[in-house]
Amino acid sequence: MSQHPPMHKEVFNLMCDELLYTGMSRAVWTSNLMPDCVLKVEERAGVFQNVVEWETWQRVKDTPLRRWFAECVAISPNGSVLVMRRTRPASDKDYPEMMPIFLCDFKRRNYGMAGKQLVCHDYGTNQLFEYGMSKRLVKANWSDNA
Repeated sequence: MSQHPPMHKEVFNLMCDELLYTGMSRAVWTSNLMPDCVLKVEERAGVFQNVVEWETWQRVKDTPLRRWFAECVAISPNGSVLVMRRTRPASDKDYPEMMPIFLCDFKRRNYGMAGKQLVCHDYGTNQLFEYGMSKRLVKANWSDNA
């Protein structure tokens, strides 16, 4: 691997295009090379939201619960970069009244459409580990708050 910082910048600029969102621990970028994906870059040490999303996807991808999650495609060896399928914005009618208990963070910006299904594309703080693969639904109090 190159130890040359300008080379790393070149690779980043090749892979990433537009900054879509900056949250508390990650920045989300569109990708020049993978237009159907986003790259989530986690620069702050010790947060591990990319790892949580990757591990969650590994557990649900072959189950019926996969319908609630945006697909993770790849993760860097140290977890600082996650490649996820890009979703498209949802309309007001796409947000159901009841949602799985393990999703818990019902900010509209955390969700988008994959095909005809509303999915969570920001599940780095989900509660799947606490509740397990429960079919239990809870009333979703949808919020537009950041």
